[in-house]
Amino acid sequence: MFLQRSKLARRTSLPSAKSQRGVAIITALLVVTIAATISVTISTRLQLDVRRTGNLITIDQGYYYALFAEDYSLTLIKDQEKFDVLVDNLREFGHFKQVFPVEGGTVEGKVTDLNSCININALVNGAAVDPATEERLKRLFSIAGVKGNPTQAITDWIDSGVTDSTTTPDGAEDGYYMNLEKPYRTGNSPLYSVSELRLVRGFEDNKNYDAMLRLSRNFSANEKSPAAPSLCALTTGSKSINVNTATAEVLQSLSSDMTPTIVENIIQQRIQSPYNNIDDFTSSSNLATIIKNTDHLVTESEYFLLRTKAEIGSANMIMYSIIYRDASGKAEVVYRTQRTL
Repeated sequence: MFLQRSKLARRTSLPSAKSQRGVAIITALLVVTIAATISVTISTRLQLDVRRTGNLITIDQGYYYALFAEDYSLTLIKDQEKFDVLVDNLREFGHFKQVFPVEGGTVEGKVTDLNSCININALVNGAAVDPATEERLKRLFSIAGVKGNPTQAITDWIDSGVTDSTTTPDGAEDGYYMNLEKPYRTGNSPLYSVSELRLVRGFEDNKNYDAMLRLSRNFSANEKSPAAPSLCALTTGSKSINVNTATAEVLQSLSSDMTPTIVENIIQQRIQSPYNNIDDFTSSSNLATIIKNTDHLVTESEYFLLRTKAEIGSANMIMYSIIYRDASGKAEVVYRTQRTL
């Protein structure tokens, strides 16, 4: 009896052949699953690496195409005959645009005149305020629908190295900004972009900020005038305004007596025959009695903005270049940035 029970216990403790085959199958399935997971992971990472490398190559390709457009624009600006064609376009349309087909896509170059707008950094030279620029900015903001008088607050923001605790009612120094919910200090430096005005007192109002942005874009309220920026930020401090390319809003800001009709006459006249000098400009349409201050008014431009857009496949790259042209015709890139200006 004891022997029978012992044999029975040994028989029941040994695994059956079927259970062994089940464990082997499960183990094999686990190994296959793990191998498949590793294979998919490697394949996915490889595809991402290929895609990432392709994107980097495309971006580099677009950048070099943008440099090509920049070099072409420099050639255009240096060559007097081609430059005359460019200026004719700037005077009539506010910009000069060309599209080049390239391998895998296109490159578009658009040149606008930065002397057609008022440089907001020209408002201050060190600690001194430029009266002509200040008056024109006040009128320009008023024309655009900006409420109040933000010029004093802008002056306090960009006057370099000046920490004046005594401000006018419309101004703002550290004492104002440090008491805000999210405090910060004044820039005390030139603006690199007009969008920085968002930090300046008066432009926290969305309507004021939107009105200001419209001035800084290729936009004109007058459909008959060239579509070009009326407000820009040049760190060079250039104060010049080219009356041959200035927008309708900038022309109207030259005097409180300027009317839309007078501005339209100026634009139509300069398209037919550009002004040779400021005396030629003021002698037309009886402007001598309207424009009392001709400071910084010129008939030739020095600064130009090139916006290059390279579209390669599904990717695109945007680059902005500021080009300076001196009186001798020599041209060079003085500032370059990608995506935003």
